[in-house]
Amino acid sequence: MMPWAIRSKLGFAALAAASALAFASAPANADVVDPQIFVQQSGSSPAGGDPNLITNTGAFVVGVAGSFTLQNPLLVIVGVYDGNGTPSISFTGGVSPATVGTYGLTHTTATFTSGTAFAALGLSAGGSESFGNWSAADTANGFAAPTSFTLYAFALDTNLTSGSPITIDESGAAAGSYIIAYSCENGTGSSSGCATSGDIGQTVFTNTGLITTTTPPPPVPEPASLALFGTALAGLGLCRRRRRA
Repeated sequence: MMPWAIRSKLGFAALAAASALAFASAPANADVVDPQIFVQQSGSSPAGGDPNLITNTGAFVVGVAGSFTLQNPLLVIVGVYDGNGTPSISFTGGVSPATVGTYGLTHTTATFTSGTAFAALGLSAGGSESFGNWSAADTANGFAAPTSFTLYAFALDTNLTSGSPITIDESGAAAGSYIIAYSCENGTGSSSGCATSGDIGQTVFTNTGLITTTTPPPPVPEPASLALFGTALAGLGLCRRRRRA
C-alpha cells in the first residue's frame, strides 16, 4: 500500500490542478458576481417575482441589490411585446436616447426574436434574459405567445446605489412588454471595457419587470381535479335525493 504521506501529496496536487483548471475555464464576466439590478412595482414586496409584475407604469422602481454603486448613465431597456407601441421613459434626473458605444452598446433599438435581449443590443451579460423566458412568462400571465419584441434603450442621468432605488415611469408599451436595466460598477468607465472586466450591473430574469394591467389569472384546473369535483357534486345530489325520499 502507498504510504500516507505520498498519498496525501498526490491528493493535494490533484486538488490544486483541478482548481487551476476551473479558474482558467471560468468566463471573465461570470454574472454570478455581478450587481443585480431589479425592476419592480413601487411599494410592492421585495424583488424576485420571476418576473416582477408592473401593474402601474406611472410609478415603478429600479434599484440594485447588495452593496454597490453603479455609474452614470443607467441604461433602461424596454422590450415591447410584438412591437405594439413606442415606449417613452420619464425620470426626474433626465432621460435621453442611449448612445452607441456606451458599455459596448451596438444598437439603440433592435428586434428580438431569439437569444438574449442584452446580446441583441450588443451588451455583454448573462443569459437569463432570453426570448424563451420572456415568451414563457407572457403565456403564463395570460398573453398570447409573442412573435417578437422590439427593444428600445434609454440613458438615465443617474448613479444607482444600493438602498436608494429610483422611481421612473413608462408610457407607450403594450401590456406583455418587459423592462430591464444595465450599467457598470462605478469607476470602471462607460466604454466596453467595463463589460469585459466583470463589473457589469444587469437585470436577471428573476428581477425583470413585466408590464401587465391585471394580476395573473387563476390556474386552470387539471382534468383530474375537474373529474373529482364533478364526482363530489354528483354525490351531493344523490344524498339530497335520498333525504327527500
